Amino acid sequence: MTATTEDVWYDAEAGPLVRLYAITGGRTETAHGDFTLNAIVRRVSDDQPPGDLSHEQRTIVRLTEKPVSVSEIAARLGLPLGTVRVILSDLRDAGLVAVPRGRDAAEAPTMNQLQQLLNGLNAL
Repeated sequence: MTATTEDVWYDAEAGPLVRLYAITGGRTETAHGDFTLNAIVRRVSDDQPPGDLSHEQRTIVRLTEKPVSVSEIAARLGLPLGTVRVILSDLRDAGLVAVPRGRDAAEAPTMNQLQQLLNGLNAL
């Protein structure tokens, strides 16, 4: 039986198809909870990253030259958040990326600030 155009769900330009579990080595969770949806990730060093990184890892290292959120990384790579979190965890463990702490990190708003924001939005 030959494939019809309805049977083909990708074309030659799609490249090799890789399952998500192959990208993450079968892992689905990270050891630490640093990579929340809105966590800001930055590259640790301006040094050239090692050549043995996967395509996804190289792309993330390049994206994090400027601070960027985990959700933005996932959107730009077109990958689920869970997969991106596992990759970020590997990059953190390799010393390539970090979630800034202290003065560099954005502080969570207080309940009072959130209430003021809600009141302001309701007033519009």
